[in-house]
Amino acid sequence: MAHTVTLLEDHLGQTAPRVMGHEYVVDAVLDITSYTANGETIEASSLGLSRVSCVVVSGISTDTIAGGYSVSVISAETGAGAATGGKYLSSSQFQINVPAASNTDNIGEIRVRVWGLI
Repeated sequence: MAHTVTLLEDHLGQTAPRVMGHEYVVDAVLDITSYTANGETIEASSLGLSRVSCVVVSGISTDTIAGGYSVSVISAETGAGAATGGKYLSSSQFQINVPAASNTDNIGEIRVRVWGLI
């Protein structure tokens, strides 16, 4: 597992989580350079949050992974799938799953918007 998290600036130049209703929201780019076959675990703390309540994948890079095929489906995984009733891996982390990828593939950059608490 190798990735970096870059928090994106809002229109005021701030990268810290900002209030939206009763939660905070943050935009970030996850650059996954060595994918883990069971999913890439992202800690809420790397986004300036203590808990995660919602993750939306809002963009992907056009990079190709080993074998020369493009990443076409990326999901912010919720634990073990349907068996968990749609819950995130835990309240303090989530996983990015790329079905076509294998261990150590360079996935490239994934843009996410994450809601949670600080």
